[in-house]
Amino acid sequence: MEKQLPEALLEPEVIAERVLKKALADYRKVQIEKQIDDSLKKRNKVEFIRLTNELKRTTLNANRT
Repeated sequence: MEKQLPEALLEPEVIAERVLKKALADYRKVQIEKQIDDSLKKRNKVEFIRLTNELKRTTLNANRT
């Protein structure tokens, strides 16, 4: 697990990488949530389950960094 350091001690490239990863994870989360909404509207249980599992994995991975 990555050690948490105060932002002032990190190189600008490291900070930029973290910001980018967070932005991409947030974007992906929103996209999955929209797909989940669509699967609910279509009453597609298989797609709903697949997407909620993907959302869980995405959220867990985003919280690890």
